Amino acid sequence: MNWDALGAAAEIIGAILVFVTLIYLAIQTRGNVKVLKARAVWDAQASFVEVNEILGDGGTVSDLVFKSLSDSEELSSYEKYLVHRFTRGWFQRMEAQFALYISGILDEEVWELRRGYAKAMLGNPVIGASWELDKENSMFTKAFIESIDSTVSPKISGFLGVGSINASFQTDHRD
Repeated sequence: MNWDALGAAAEIIGAILVFVTLIYLAIQTRGNVKVLKARAVWDAQASFVEVNEILGDGGTVSDLVFKSLSDSEELSSYEKYLVHRFTRGWFQRMEAQFALYISGILDEEVWELRRGYAKAMLGNPVIGASWELDKENSMFTKAFIESIDSTVSPKISGFLGVGSINASFQTDHRD
């Protein structure tokens, strides 16, 4: 038996196995990326489900946000503080989704929907003031602020009981 020929055959088989292993790893990585992206969309949706459940439970936050959407002029300083804290948390959720979007994990369509909704909500005096204050308080990255501020404000129909968001936010309450 020729040891040189056997060694050459072993090297060829080894090279083929390395190549097969790399192909397998590439396929597995692609599958993991798909799972990661799907999970990111799931988490983004679940985050907003949680917010909607808080706002729909009829509790203190629910009452205050409804009041800020329907008649923000009637909020006390303490109520504005509470709405501001809730709004900050909401925008922090948004920035987490922005980070997923920037890293290529969160789908562009999902981010654009969130971004437009956020921009529309800034038309509310209390939410808009919260956003402006938190931008000055260094709560958010410059890239996130630019992403939200550069968005064209879409028309959002509103919520039952409140009316058109765009119309109610632009109403002058100083009659």
